[in-house]
Amino acid sequence: MFKRKYLIVFFFSVFCFKYSLSANFLQQDADVNHIKQQIEDSKELAYEDFPGALKSLKLAYSSSITINDSLLTGEVLYAFGWIYYIKGKYDESLSHFLDALVIFRAIKKEVGIAKSLIGQGLVIQAIDRHKEALEVFDQVLNIYEKIESPELTGAVYINQGISYLELKDYKNAEEVLDKAFKVAQKYDLTGIKHHYYNKAGEVAFQNGNYKRALAFHQNILKDSADANSWEKSYAHAGLAQTYLKLGASNRAEKSALQSIVYAQRSESLWDLERNTAILAEVYAAQKNLKKAYAQLKINQKYRDSLYDIKTAQQVNIMQLAEKELENKRLNSEVLLRENELVQTRLQLFGLILLTGLLLLVLFLLWKNSRQKEVFTEELRHKSELIQRNHEIILKRNIALDKLNANKDKLFAIISHDLRSPILSIQQLLTMSDAKMISSKDTKYLNDELKKQVDGTLMMIDNLLQWSHSQLDGVLVNPIAVDLPSAVLNVLEIYRAAANFKDIKIEVDEPDFIPKIKVDAGHLSVILHNLISNALKFTHKGKYIFIKYEIEEDYVNLIIIDQGTGISKGKLEELKRSQEQILSKLGTAMETGTGLGLMMVKQFLELNEAKLDITSNPEEGTEFRISFKKD
Repeated sequence: MFKRKYLIVFFFSVFCFKYSLSANFLQQDADVNHIKQQIEDSKELAYEDFPGALKSLKLAYSSSITINDSLLTGEVLYAFGWIYYIKGKYDESLSHFLDALVIFRAIKKEVGIAKSLIGQGLVIQAIDRHKEALEVFDQVLNIYEKIESPELTGAVYINQGISYLELKDYKNAEEVLDKAFKVAQKYDLTGIKHHYYNKAGEVAFQNGNYKRALAFHQNILKDSADANSWEKSYAHAGLAQTYLKLGASNRAEKSALQSIVYAQRSESLWDLERNTAILAEVYAAQKNLKKAYAQLKINQKYRDSLYDIKTAQQVNIMQLAEKELENKRLNSEVLLRENELVQTRLQLFGLILLTGLLLLVLFLLWKNSRQKEVFTEELRHKSELIQRNHEIILKRNIALDKLNANKDKLFAIISHDLRSPILSIQQLLTMSDAKMISSKDTKYLNDELKKQVDGTLMMIDNLLQWSHSQLDGVLVNPIAVDLPSAVLNVLEIYRAAANFKDIKIEVDEPDFIPKIKVDAGHLSVILHNLISNALKFTHKGKYIFIKYEIEEDYVNLIIIDQGTGISKGKLEELKRSQEQILSKLGTAMETGTGLGLMMVKQFLELNEAKLDITSNPEEGTEFRISFKKD
């Protein structure tokens, strides 16, 4: 019985705790919803009942502190900043926007950060620092792009349009306002549409498109049920100034009076100042000077009030930035000095006039001298250009003469080298017809003749490649090439020639060789010539060694032959000359034109590769070719 009693007490306690916890959660949810409603109420009241809006927000702030909800506290502070901004209380507005920003950054709420930055931008905009405001709005657009919230960008574009309007940059103003309208249409944002119509009407008015301006402002009044007093005030003011430009002063008067009525409802000093000024202009256009003067007096009152408020708030805002205070001090000093100079200006006027005339004369003299210098410099430049062109033409003529000389020499060499294998073929055919050659001799002669024909074909291939390179320059198409594969492909072609001379080719290839960057066609010509040269000058029964070295930026191909070598004088000539150098006979009496090595050097240069040759007569030659890594 005792245990049963305590068990009942335990379950009853759990039930009470659970009920209490549920009740607390329900109560907190109710408080949160109530605070959100108070924030929304304050926004609705901001234009029509400013004290009521403040009262609603103060209650919301106390409740958010009580339930310890940082996000809601930040939203309340942001709402404070907004309604203070609407009423032109910029110091209070900025203070609350900054407090909200601190909270939103602490809880990493990107949307809240963006809203608070918009608030700061609006305050900066209100004190005519529009370039800084545009920079702040750009930060906000970056945040919205980051969190993928394009529906929030409409208000930012509207604010940018306002700053561009104040900067008289109507082209950019129209561009960003169009962006805002597209967002408003896509997401059905009535408030953004209203702002767009008013600001787009202002742009059209400034651009002199008055009919378009009327259409924009009238769109607000067509949507009268949803538009608030501030939007209607702005629309009527826009209509008034547009009608005035069109000469319809009576309609302008009616719209101006309506704009003042709505401005009084929204208690906006800025709108009252603007609208009374427009009405004064309307009365002046109607020649009703009495009413115009009366409105000017009212306008001056609002201007003075705005000036006093704005000045006081600017001082409070500028206390947040030491730099702004320093600028204010410097401006004050400048004004003081200008006031001190006023008394002496009349006395100095004559001297200034005389000095101005003297400076004008000096300027004309300087300008005349400068024009002479410019003319002289132009003449010198043109003379230098003519001289350079003359030198270029002279060099081209020399090159052309050299090319013609090379052509004549080339034709002479080719005619000789082509004649030799053709005569050999003719003699062989003649002897064969006369049955003067045995089958054994025929095989030997065929081998010899084949070597001559192969050499001649190589010479013709080189000639064709070289001739192509002389036509309008060589086209270079560098690609990534596997050098060892290219070398092996060429070696296969010369394997029979090596076997014929009993020459052994040894290739030492590392495990990994990076690809090189080179024109594949050029590489083929380079490898064919260097390997055929190595075979040509290597003694029978000797070796040709092929190795690779890898450097930081280059892959080196090294071809070493055990051949006749090159004399020191001939080696210097090969390195220095870019022209054809006649080739000596090979170890098996092979002939050549010397054209191949000339093409090798040209193609290496076109592919930003390097060639180094070392040789010892009767011992052999080493060709080191360095290709750039891919």
